[in-house]
Amino acid sequence: MTCVILFHSCKKESVPAENEVYFPRIKAIISDHCLSCHSSAGFWEGRPTAFDTDSEIVAGHASIKAAVVDPVSMTNKRMPKDGSLSQSDIDVIVKWNAKGGKTTD
Repeated sequence: MTCVILFHSCKKESVPAENEVYFPRIKAIISDHCLSCHSSAGFWEGRPTAFDTDSEIVAGHASIKAAVVDPVSMTNKRMPKDGSLSQSDIDVIVKWNAKGGKTTD
């Protein structure tokens, strides 16, 4: 008598969608973690960057990514000021930046 045991995994592999749009999540991250300082109504006087509008967020896409993942330097400070973002928020920022950092990305 021969016994054959087959194993089948039901784990679904996550394949990133090329057409996934990250900008709505980026706006939520900016709203939740950045606008208290980086807005026209922010309390950080002399702020070098404001993210009041979509175009300002897009214009700052590289610096947003740099502030959460690139090495800290004299010109690159870690943001947000009061702590780190979640890894999932950081991942979204990196993916959005890699796609081009536009409102359509």
